[in-house]
Amino acid sequence: MKKLPIGIQNFSKLIKENCVYVDKTALIHQMITQGSYYFLSRPRRFGKSLLVSTLAEIFSGNKDLFAGFAIELLPYDWQKYPVIHISFSGIPCENPQDLEIGIKNFLQDIAQPYEIILDDKLKSGEMLKSLVKQLAQQNAVVLLIDEYDYAILRHIHDKATASAIRETLKNFYSAIKDLDQYLKFVFLTGISKFPKTSIFSGLNNLEDISLDRTFNTLLGYTATEIVGNFEPRLIHSAERLECSMQELLEEIRVWYDGYQFTREQNAIKMYNPFSVLLFLKNSEFSNYWFATGTPTFLINLLKAKDYPVENFEAAEATESELGAFDINIMPLKTLLFQTGYLTIHSYNANTRNYLLGYPNKECAQSLIEYIFASMT
Repeated sequence: MKKLPIGIQNFSKLIKENCVYVDKTALIHQMITQGSYYFLSRPRRFGKSLLVSTLAEIFSGNKDLFAGFAIELLPYDWQKYPVIHISFSGIPCENPQDLEIGIKNFLQDIAQPYEIILDDKLKSGEMLKSLVKQLAQQNAVVLLIDEYDYAILRHIHDKATASAIRETLKNFYSAIKDLDQYLKFVFLTGISKFPKTSIFSGLNNLEDISLDRTFNTLLGYTATEIVGNFEPRLIHSAERLECSMQELLEEIRVWYDGYQFTREQNAIKMYNPFSVLLFLKNSEFSNYWFATGTPTFLINLLKAKDYPVENFEAAEATESELGAFDINIMPLKTLLFQTGYLTIHSYNANTRNYLLGYPNKECAQSLIEYIFASMT
């Protein structure tokens, strides 16, 4: 059996260590050949970082890594582009000053292998401009930004700090809109959509594919993908739990399936990839995904705002409510959807409202238990 890619967010490492890769490259090929500027929102641990790493390898021309995958047989020139890959989860962000210094240091690290010297006196946005323009002398530049909102969400419980950090990020992201002529491809990921970061107002050609039916299955696993990629593990788990394969698959569905990222009525439901992988490793059902990130800021909001917990199972929301929120006005249903504790159950074309609810047993059971434990 191939290794399970638990916690591996680097595509090259995943392939070289002979881990299972659930092939999403056909969808990735469609994305990179039909557009240039994208934003994708998904909950934590849903594979955003691995997707960004995969894009980096494709644009770096590393065709050998994709042997046997769908993209190998699709028309693509495998041209090599300079890649700027920024992951904000790895940048210090205790305060705006640390964040500004951290971004500049990150850009310096990217510039070093290219033997590019950046003026340290420049602000982070100007430094990004300088780096892109110098790299563009080789070829058009690919800009990949993972977890663009990480620093804001780290301080979402502290409005003053979150607002100050948002301004720092606004100054940085505003630089991108002036670089269009130098850029081949831009891709940003995050959990939430903050309108005042200059990303969604400044980048007029940025396409938000978070609720696009075409890319509903881009992250997470489908039932077919689980059977097709993990059959030996499933057989092993069925034997350990002394149940049939059909019974096992139904129980996995109840625990970890149910995520929907589009309004389409018959959309494919997605499984939480992190929990599925941990289950396959341990052959034991548990709240794996929930346990990795206790939503303290959600609990604080619940306490402060006195939200009715019983409304979670049938919450209505407009598309604008699902897409974005401001630091000063944070609807709980928006946060719960964007962070993955609620998902789309249906869409009413007449009212243009989405009906939200718990995706699966893991979310329903663990969130309710955690809320009551924290309040009693």
